[in-house]
Amino acid sequence: MTASPDPAQTVQELVASFATWLEVHAAQLEPFREHSTADLEEIVAGERPLRRLLFDGGWTRLGWPEACGGIGGSPVQRAAVLEALAAAGYVIPDVLGSIEIIAPMLIRFAPRLAVIHIPSALAGDEQWCQGFSEPDAGSDLGSLRTRAVAAGDQFRLTGQKMWSSMGHVAQHCCVLARTGDPDSGYRGLTMLWVDMASAGVTVRPTRCESGRAEVAEIFFDDVIVPADGLIGEVGGGWRAVMYLMQFERGAYAWQRQADLHTDLDRLLGRVGGVRDADRVIGDAYLALFALRSKCSETISALAAGRDLGPEISVDKLLLGAAEQTVTDAARTLLWPALELDDDAGALGWRQRWAFARITTIYGGAAEVQRDLVAERLLGLPRSR
Repeated sequence: MTASPDPAQTVQELVASFATWLEVHAAQLEPFREHSTADLEEIVAGERPLRRLLFDGGWTRLGWPEACGGIGGSPVQRAAVLEALAAAGYVIPDVLGSIEIIAPMLIRFAPRLAVIHIPSALAGDEQWCQGFSEPDAGSDLGSLRTRAVAAGDQFRLTGQKMWSSMGHVAQHCCVLARTGDPDSGYRGLTMLWVDMASAGVTVRPTRCESGRAEVAEIFFDDVIVPADGLIGEVGGGWRAVMYLMQFERGAYAWQRQADLHTDLDRLLGRVGGVRDADRVIGDAYLALFALRSKCSETISALAAGRDLGPEISVDKLLLGAAEQTVTDAARTLLWPALELDDDAGALGWRQRWAFARITTIYGGAAEVQRDLVAERLLGLPRSR
């Protein structure tokens, strides 16, 4: 059996080929069996050899266009391979989540940027982030105030973003800015691709409850963005961000459920004599089963080219529930180790538990998502 991907293979055949490849490269993959508890800068640097290995093997190139460094095939194939990576006990590099979210938007709305940047990101040479939320515009992006003013063949960008995941380790940021009138709402937004090394860009890491900086504030002080950094059309930023959100709540959620399944399986080996353990474990597996089932449908729909509507909010709600249920299970089953021990295992679970608290906030707060499900899917009356 071949140990390299062939887009003509079925998903089952690809996963079998990948298993063979994992065996061949077991020695190189061994350092990537555990979540690192280091700072994000060290994690990104430490995972770069794994990203390169998967890229050179062709596995993370599945489902991407050849013009963008891919080898063709379907995103479903790539999703199955990444799940198999986690099931084999290896870490899925966090940065791959950013690629799954942002790259499809570049392919759709800025193909010239996609051809340049996707190959570098897949190979491990670039990191990206999103510049959406602001101090007075979190879930309500229609209120954002970061301003981009057209000036000849460029834009001048001024404003502030916050809660930008991996913002302090990223080389590029897709920034949602206002190009319309101050009261133009969603209609006056434009998406720009910003080089983080540009003059006028200041990044301040934000230390989170997990004990490390997971996100960052980004300040733009009259930053020059060339016209070829435009993603989509001027005033078309809302369309671009809504397209991106489908992948943030679908493809990224698929990666997270794969990683969480492996985490939970490992957790079972450390359980002993905990009261009510069966119920706690059952709740966690049910949360993951629901997330995997919904994300599987979403991945297939996105691969088929469907633009999803408000139903994608269900994926986001299930992801937050699964993240918190699994990490809450760890806290119960490892009691009191998660709170009191200082070994790497306890520290890792403590970090994941703390990070999971924000999973019902980032990418759209759970309360907002429930409103969308109630009003747009269930047809319930607005309460305000």
